[in-house]
Amino acid sequence: MKAIPKRISAWRSAPVAIFIAAIMIVLVGVAVIIQSDNSYRDARRDFAISQAQILAASAAAAVDFNDPVAAQEAVNPLRVITTLRSAAVYGRDGQLIAGYDRSGEAVPALEQGIAPASSDLMRVSAPVEMAGQRIGTAYIQLDRQPVWRRVSRYGTLAVLVAAASLIILGLGFAQRALRSANRELANRAEALAQANEMLGEQMEERAKAEDQLRQSQKMQALGQLTGGIAHDFNNLLTVIQGSADMLCKKELPEAKRVRFAKAIVQASENAAALTSQLLAFARRQPLKPERLDLNRVLAELQDLIDRTMGERVQVSMKLDGPGCSVEADKAQLQSAILNIASNARDAMIDGGRLRISTREANEPGGRMIAIDFADTGHGMDAETLDRVFEPFFTTKGAGKGTGLGLSQVYGFASQSGGEVRAESAVGKGTTVSLLLPCLGEAEVRQVGEPVERAAAPQRSAAILVVEDNDEVGVFAESLLSELGHKVTRASSAEEALHLSRSNDFDLVFSDVVMPGMGGLKLAEVLAAEKPALPVVLATGYSQEIAETGSGGRPVILKPYRLATLSDAIAAALHEGHEAAG
Repeated sequence: MKAIPKRISAWRSAPVAIFIAAIMIVLVGVAVIIQSDNSYRDARRDFAISQAQILAASAAAAVDFNDPVAAQEAVNPLRVITTLRSAAVYGRDGQLIAGYDRSGEAVPALEQGIAPASSDLMRVSAPVEMAGQRIGTAYIQLDRQPVWRRVSRYGTLAVLVAAASLIILGLGFAQRALRSANRELANRAEALAQANEMLGEQMEERAKAEDQLRQSQKMQALGQLTGGIAHDFNNLLTVIQGSADMLCKKELPEAKRVRFAKAIVQASENAAALTSQLLAFARRQPLKPERLDLNRVLAELQDLIDRTMGERVQVSMKLDGPGCSVEADKAQLQSAILNIASNARDAMIDGGRLRISTREANEPGGRMIAIDFADTGHGMDAETLDRVFEPFFTTKGAGKGTGLGLSQVYGFASQSGGEVRAESAVGKGTTVSLLLPCLGEAEVRQVGEPVERAAAPQRSAAILVVEDNDEVGVFAESLLSELGHKVTRASSAEEALHLSRSNDFDLVFSDVVMPGMGGLKLAEVLAAEKPALPVVLATGYSQEIAETGSGGRPVILKPYRLATLSDAIAAALHEGHEAAG
């Protein structure tokens, strides 16, 4: 007794839509069966009518002459149709002329048959006509279809309808069972969604941090790579500038003047060979910033930019940026502007437009002024855009680019307290933005100007020069000799250690970057062996010094001038003498 209320409750709790769907399926199935049965009956009636008409046409002559034999011959072919129970032909007076009945019963008289207008689908008749006048009647009676055959015809459809209804009802009860589980899952899903949201935020922050780290590593690689170039290039500049200083001395003998002039020529040729392989060069050395008006700098460069871009590229400037000034190295700023413009030109092979504009940008680091370079070139995909500021990365063909241009712009922007950004999409062009801090009305300290210093006391000394580059070594030896010092030269740190252990020197002047043992390690070994021996270091660029320092030892940056070398040597000798005294 208790099971009945539970079943009733279950039926009531099932969704109404499920019951409606089941009822609709049953009704549709019944309608299909009824429609199919009607269609089948209509088809049988049409078939009977057509056979009666055929019989009327074939028996017309026999009826006209009242010939039973000929009429029977017209009726007999219908016997092969198993669904025809009986067929007959009647004359004008309604008397039977010929016919048959498959059941063995007598063929009925016309008045016992069917009138043409009868609605009984099992019996039909058709007029027999001759010359447009009715001369008799053709009669057809079909076998009635057994009930079992009709049931078998529509039984399969009925079973399918019943099965579909049961399935839908089953789904309804299954849905009811799932509702309670869904409610519990919904609560858990909500808690999981909150956890996923927090995890997504953490992953996004981590991804940003990883992107920043990768970018930082790329730029660190840029510094190391360009630093190596700076080392070789500064060696050449050391020979050039030092030789020029020596040539300015009026008392210099003619033979030495010729020798220094040849050194300048040779170093200049080597520098030209190096710069011919580079479109731009990022140097790791202090800039010389000054107060600049960006709009004015761009206006001064407009003619040069127009000539650089050529006739196929239309250049327009919209200098609407704020009137505040920036602190930057003017030569490096101009080089950065031309580098960006040149890259835009190379991206517009078939010509296009370059729009240069200035604007104010409020960044997290403060107020900045931006220069936007927007071109209509072919643009870059995401992978290329990620590497656009990497050193020596270029999409140009062999011999047409080194990839140092935009990396130099990146280094200049970073050293100037700003940044450079690029936005691009294939087929939509590229926009490069150079951002620099806006100074407002603040005064700018000029950097890089010569500083007047008191001359250090000069005295002759025995100096050991350690330099792996022969040209720079010979040049340093010549300069120190001209300053009145006795010079011994070593081409490696190992050779210098050997010489220092067998000779007494007043000072060691060593390059920092050398194969094998470097200058810093050499200075440490000498400090352990001869603590009173002063060491002066020289370098064009050294990552080691940039990271760890020189250990308190004086460092001369290449290219160095004669006065710089003289002051550094004199100061080191003076300090060493005071320490020894």
